[in-house]
Order: sequence, then structure tokens, then C-alpha cells
Amino acid sequence: MASSAALVLGGVALALGPIGGSIFGGVDADPDKRVSGAGDRSAASLAVGECFTSSQRGEVYSAIRVACSRPHDGEVFATVPLTGPGGTDDALAKHSYHQCRNRLTDYIMDDWSMPDTLGVNYFYPTRETRQSGSTTAVCFTADTHGRTASSVRKDETNLPADQIAFLRLELASGRVWKTHPDLGSLAANRAWSVKLAAALDHEADSLEPATWPVGARPKVAAYVGELRKSAELWRKAVAAHDSDSYFARSDDAWGHPDYKYQRDVRNALGLASNLPATCFGPPF
Repeated sequence: MASSAALVLGGVALALGPIGGSIFGGVDADPDKRVSGAGDRSAASLAVGECFTSSQRGEVYSAIRVACSRPHDGEVFATVPLTGPGGTDDALAKHSYHQCRNRLTDYIMDDWSMPDTLGVNYFYPTRETRQSGSTTAVCFTADTHGRTASSVRKDETNLPADQIAFLRLELASGRVWKTHPDLGSLAANRAWSVKLAAALDHEADSLEPATWPVGARPKVAAYVGELRKSAELWRKAVAAHDSDSYFARSDDAWGHPDYKYQRDVRNALGLASNLPATCFGPPF
């Protein structure tokens, strides 16, 4: 096995057990699981959209391409060039994880369609192999209950234009929601609220003029109204004179937009409409 092609398996080791219901798994406690660099069995040669099975011989893992309609262990959703200083293997693992996690919704844009058993995993080059020229992490999904025989891909390759238009707006707002400063200062929370209100206004403005299917228009209109209500509540929180007033007003804002409005639009557009019961990790 050529050392320059060796990669380490991060995330949850394939078929070794559940992640505890989390959509994203933590880093393997024993990450030194190397992948064969031989031809089609090299994890480094896997491309986005390909599915594979894996086998283990000692500490060496091989990845063999198979059709996604056949039972498989993983599905590649991104390849990530690792830039910047090498650092320790642990630092590379953490960097790979965050880079992979940030790209998941590019591949599964309908994020509500993600199974509860979906895990985010990655192969990454160790510091030693990175110095030899291996600088790419391979991101893949795997079902924590075992092999699956279907693709999780939900993007421009297999979704209609109206679904894509809606999901792009939802994901843009969602990225702002996820940057909430949980333990931040009043100033940090106010700054975030300003960004969120602007994102909600942008989504509402973008939804209104679009040409939606006739059956979806009433649901979209109701959701637009809820988005505008949410944006206004966050602006009221920003205008609060002190910390107590801000957090009291933000408590009112957190209830909007009510997810049932999203659910109704998703139903009307033929998207997944059950909010997934997922959590996010690992605790880096």
C-alpha cells in the first residue's frame, strides 16, 4: 500500500454501531483505520455521488464502488481539499469533520428527508501522508443501522425547479439560525438578531414573486406572512433597551416561524414534511 494514498477513517466506523440517533457522528475513538491505495479500492479515488462497500483486513479498509441501488456502506457527498497548516492528526480530523458537515446540505438539500439513522463520516489524510501529497478528505454518509440500498441525494440532479428554489431559500435562512450565539453577550445576540431578521425578510421577499404551482400558492402566502411576523419580532428584540427586555422579547420571537407553515409548503411542493428528530455533534 502506497503511504501517500493512505487515508484515515473519521466519524463513526462503518457498521460498528449506532450514533445514538444523531445525524452527525463523533470522531472514531481509534481513528487509525487506513484505506487501501490500490486502484478501485482506494477511498481517495471515490467521487461525489458514488456508493461503496468496505472491507477490513487488520487495520486496512478497502472501498469498492457499487451502484447506489445495491446494498452499500457509504455514499460520497463531497470531497474537500484541506488547505492551511497540517497540524496534528486530531486537528485534521476535526477540520475534515466540519468541512464535511458544512457541505451535507449541498447534496441533501431537502434536509428534512434525512433519515434519523444517517451518519456523516469521512476519510482524511494523516499529517504524514498529507506531507507526501494527499490533501483531500472524502465525505460520505452511512446508515448507522447497517447497509442501505438507495441514494440519499436530493439536489439539482433529481429535484424539480420549484423544490430547488424553495430549498435554497430555506437553507440560506437556516445557515443564519445555526449561528446563534448560545452563550454570547447581549451585543452578540443583537447582532445575530439583525442578521436573522434580514435573512427572513429576504426569504419572504423572494418567495412572494415566484411562480409557484397553483395548489402551493396559498400555503406559500401563509408562510410569507409568518416569516414577516418572525422578522418583526426579532427587530423588536433588537430595539430592547436592556438585557432582560431583549431576552423576554426574543422568547416571543423563538416561536416563529411556526414549523407547521414550513410543513404545509413542503407538503404542497411534494417535499419531506416531517421534521426530523435529529441532533448535532460532535462536541469539538
